Amino acid sequence: MPMTERIFDVAICPRAGDALWEAFVPALPGLRVLGDSDLDAGARLAEAIVPHLAARLKQGLAIPEQPRAGCYLQAHGLVLWQFLCVRLGPLKAGQAAVEVIFPDIETLFDVDVIEGDEWLLDV
Repeated sequence: MPMTERIFDVAICPRAGDALWEAFVPALPGLRVLGDSDLDAGARLAEAIVPHLAARLKQGLAIPEQPRAGCYLQAHGLVLWQFLCVRLGPLKAGQAAVEVIFPDIETLFDVDVIEGDEWLLDV
């Protein structure tokens, strides 16, 4: 099996009712983790994504592909975002299976989103 890469959006937000943070991947239903902080939740999710993908494959389910990084931003509103690059298949020496990446802002928004939803860019 050749090595392939998938980029996944990760949403990280405070959970209502307690002091925990929740991290989830919108493209992978059922993959949600909790952490004591935003960084802790993000790290736990990075550890959980490969076993989650392996379980999907074992169940005969495909690994979904997002059309582009940031495609879930509109649907989930203002939460913290990070992006994970997941490498599937044989890795080169020193190469990590999961890596946090930071794409250019231009790749996160297409023209329709910028023109129709300028509020997404307000901070």
